[in-house]
Amino acid sequence: MPAVPAGFTDGLGASVPAPTALAFAPDGRMLVTSKQGQLRVYKDGNLLQSPALDISSRVCANSERGLLGVALDPDFATNGYVFLYYTYMKHGRCPAGDPGNRRNPVNRVSRFVISVGNTVVPRSEQVLIDNIPSPNGNHNAGDLHFGKDGHLYVSVGDGGCSGRDRCQYENNTSRKRHVLLGKVLRVAVNPDGTTSIPDDNPFRGQNSDRCNETGRTERGHDCQETFAWGFRNPFRMAFDPEAEGTTTRFFINDVGGGRWEEIDEGEPGADYGWNLCEGNHYNPYRRGQMNCSEPTTTYRPPIHEYDHDTGCHSITGGAFVPDDGLWPDSYDDAYLFGDYVCHEIFALTPNQGGGLDQSDFATGLEGGGPIAMTFGPYMTTGKALYYTTFAGGGEVRRIAYTGGS
Repeated sequence: MPAVPAGFTDGLGASVPAPTALAFAPDGRMLVTSKQGQLRVYKDGNLLQSPALDISSRVCANSERGLLGVALDPDFATNGYVFLYYTYMKHGRCPAGDPGNRRNPVNRVSRFVISVGNTVVPRSEQVLIDNIPSPNGNHNAGDLHFGKDGHLYVSVGDGGCSGRDRCQYENNTSRKRHVLLGKVLRVAVNPDGTTSIPDDNPFRGQNSDRCNETGRTERGHDCQETFAWGFRNPFRMAFDPEAEGTTTRFFINDVGGGRWEEIDEGEPGADYGWNLCEGNHYNPYRRGQMNCSEPTTTYRPPIHEYDHDTGCHSITGGAFVPDDGLWPDSYDDAYLFGDYVCHEIFALTPNQGGGLDQSDFATGLEGGGPIAMTFGPYMTTGKALYYTTFAGGGEVRRIAYTGGS
């Protein structure tokens, strides 16, 4: 059984096959994606529509692919727009571990419309970003969030390989600014279903192009959708609901390679160093060396990292604890994140020295999670941490504060 701090409970929120991501509507409905390609809708733990959308016939769900991300439009209450990130079976098959195969699928971001009856018509799809390569099956990333600036942010992994013999630590695709891989993207979503580039995106100057249709542009040019780069597999991101005004503050959980997991703070134009650096350390599994720890480095260091010697080595979902007085004061300004391998959720809290302290929050979680997490409504006035796991055939679980010391 999961072990949580005194005064907290961990309970079942809903049973969902292979749940990958979740989002809450303003009216409390919970939308959950399943890896195979279904979207389900719940309210107060009750299934309202199963599935609300089923695109499994067009999704490659082998390896780390599938229906991976969901976000709701800031005006969802009036327009019903749902955004999904999924691996599209472009050529009728789903090769994996074959990066040179011309029939490999691609990842895409699409907008759908959900009706008042909690159904989504597949033909309502408008593809916003297409042909993001998925050459090897792994490192697709696939998280979606709207920032407080109103723009859509998309995390994209490095694809696992950049050629038949350049995989994992030798894969330098995230170093290439003419390809959407290994990046966090930011686009403005227009009412007509098109996207445009925000005026303050960092790579929209001379020798830059849109990459939303082809997933790339010519060498020597930049993709204008890129907000930040140099990631390995930024599988999950979390956006701070307490950021001042329209300031968009967010953390990126980048899955590490041989030694280190890292949490990065999103900054426009920043290079987070992969495949040259892993956290504050040079990547020892590629040819050559470099110093990634000097203050003068051109690579943005993580705000937090942890070693695989801890037994934890696959960072997953994260969530900022809302500062609304519903959780104990000790969690003010805390950030929670999970690890898929050691099945734990940790808390990062500021210390007096200006750094961050890591502590256990939930331990003993069953295998298969946690994967994604977010805060959502609980009871009539509370909020709880919801997280997805493949355990028990697939579940959304809920950690709630019920009082006590």
